[in-house]
Amino acid sequence: MPRTADLGLTTYWWVPGVAGIANPDAPSAAVLTTLLNISAYVVTSTSVNPTSSDTISEKGIGDTANSSVPTIGNYEGTLVLFRDMASGVPSANDPLTTIGSVSGVVGWVVRRVGFATTAAAAATQKVDLFLFMTDTPQKSGGAGDGYLKATIPLLAQGSFRMEKALVA
Repeated sequence: MPRTADLGLTTYWWVPGVAGIANPDAPSAAVLTTLLNISAYVVTSTSVNPTSSDTISEKGIGDTANSSVPTIGNYEGTLVLFRDMASGVPSANDPLTTIGSVSGVVGWVVRRVGFATTAAAAATQKVDLFLFMTDTPQKSGGAGDGYLKATIPLLAQGSFRMEKALVA
């Protein structure tokens, strides 16, 4: 049975704005190579994924068992990111500088699994895309529980795609 360890093989990009991904069904590899690869800052407790769909349960008078039909898809996310600071000052690469330190920032989280985080995005690679609005970032520090981090709750904005092939 083939097995692949999951360390170092997941890439995350932050793409600002709703229009940052012109066509979520055919995302551009060229766009991703010019945008912010946030993989070096993503902590393993980050979670960006679909969740159970809303369903309806409706049966006919002749049915002998219940049935559920998925209607609206759901997804959720929380980015947990290492901070990038020097002498207490956030760098230009700090997540609260690049993504934003306030709520209401809209953008796409694009995830690619199976290629090294340092490998450039290329046509035919599959990605997952999630449109989010940020909630107020939560900073950690002073608790002795690891590196300085920021947790950015993500609010679903009605559009996600799974396993979409990048185009040139």
